[in-house]
Amino acid sequence: MLGNVPNRRFNRIPRPSGLGPWLIAPCLLLLVLFAYKPLVRTFELSFYGSDLFGNATRFVGLEHYSELFTDGAMRQAVLTTILITVLAVTLSVGGALAAILPLRNKLPGAAFFRVIFSLPFAFSAAVASAAFAGLLAPSVGTLNQLLAHLGITGPAWLQSSGWAIASVVAATAWYEFGFAALVVTAAVRSLPGDVMEAAALDGATGWRLNRSVVIPQIAPSIFFLVVTQTISGLQIFAQVQVLTRGGPAGSTSTMVFELYQRAFGTGVPDYGRASALAMTLLALVAVVTVVQFAVRRRIGA
Repeated sequence: MLGNVPNRRFNRIPRPSGLGPWLIAPCLLLLVLFAYKPLVRTFELSFYGSDLFGNATRFVGLEHYSELFTDGAMRQAVLTTILITVLAVTLSVGGALAAILPLRNKLPGAAFFRVIFSLPFAFSAAVASAAFAGLLAPSVGTLNQLLAHLGITGPAWLQSSGWAIASVVAATAWYEFGFAALVVTAAVRSLPGDVMEAAALDGATGWRLNRSVVIPQIAPSIFFLVVTQTISGLQIFAQVQVLTRGGPAGSTSTMVFELYQRAFGTGVPDYGRASALAMTLLALVAVVTVVQFAVRRRIGA
């Protein structure tokens, strides 16, 4: 009889304590103060002109947004940002795949090379850019000195438009390469063993195995890298600030760098135009991310 008596102690349905909202309230407060409130304020300022002290003065409507299409500097900044992002993401993700996939075959020293490939992830963007600045200095830079020993006159990497963009792309791709290498390494190491054994029994080896089995299996990780590094690339700032300061002649100025210059880089802050550029950047990031997810669903990655 006693065995049929329900244990009321363990079958009791817990009552809501009411502490949930109070526990998350501090986090919500910080989110509102440091994320949503500045976002709303930035959106508001984008419709106003400003005085010598940066205070909002007169309502200008969509004037600042229209300047994105008429102001040559702002239009160039948008195009340069997109160009650097596309090239840097392609190099970093493609380079990570090219470097990590061969190490799947238990090559000698594979662990050492994984550590070396992941090392850039340990540096900040500013430190990585400073290293490239020393590497690419016109007269005392390591790269030009090496070329001089080979009888080749090195170019002015950071003083000519084409080479300056290439230098910023190289610094960005190298900096992002470390994180990409870590993600690809984790994805490759998690591949199911039975799938790889079945592919090996079917005679798939080398590039055919990577193309037909490995890459499709790690496609979600590759997509994750493309999305996150695209967002990071669209917000590039440190590399431009350290290496070129937007030069020569504004050829390497990106959206965030142009935003910084208009808001803080001159003696007369122009928060209205800077805010419009910030909101445009937010919209661009959102659109690119939505398009990437749409493409992923379409191809079934």
